[in-house]
Amino acid sequence: MNLKRTLRITVMLMLLGLLALVLASCKLPASKGPQTGQSGEEFPLPGETEQTSPIDVGALATQTAQARPGEVVPTQPPVETQAPTEPVVYPLPTDIPVVPTEPAATSTPIVYVQPTQGSIPATYTLQDGEYVFCIARRFDVNVSELLELNNLAPDTLVGPGLELQIPQTGDPFEGERRLQDHPTTYTVQDGDSLGSIACSFGDVSPELIMQQNGLSSPDLTPGTELVIP
Repeated sequence: MNLKRTLRITVMLMLLGLLALVLASCKLPASKGPQTGQSGEEFPLPGETEQTSPIDVGALATQTAQARPGEVVPTQPPVETQAPTEPVVYPLPTDIPVVPTEPAATSTPIVYVQPTQGSIPATYTLQDGEYVFCIARRFDVNVSELLELNNLAPDTLVGPGLELQIPQTGDPFEGERRLQDHPTTYTVQDGDSLGSIACSFGDVSPELIMQQNGLSSPDLTPGTELVIP
């Protein structure tokens, strides 16, 4: 009876010792990891490695791109594009008062005085600025007849106040009677007179200029603008 108990205790002790031996052989050192078969270098475990230099993100991206051919590794995050917004259209106010526009002022057309067709006067007294050829153009008479009738040579100097006999034969003036185009305007110069202005245009009389411009006196002021009919 004691022998059996002794054997049983011995077997149990042997099993316990074998179990302890198996457990002891399965434990690994905590400071070491698995070793490579070629280089024998150990892989560092977390907490045991020390960071000696900053990580090069560009180099890491290059290595990743080389390790995976055909795979594009973005170096920057994609920029989100914002869709264009529609312009805001504000309604126009409808209560704006409408101001009527005045029509542009139109200039009143000038009514030109027309010379009256009448008989040629028998005599005419020269005014300041007038001469024999001027009177021949104005009345449309022959110059030679006018000179002969008044016993004047072509180069005779005449002055204001000379009374001329006007031919009544009807022979016209030989040449161009109009010396300047008209109707037009003329600015009075220093030394001008109604007679000299009329003679410079040829076929216009001083009386017609006075009537056209509403003048009551033949006296003129330099700078005045006259309408020549």
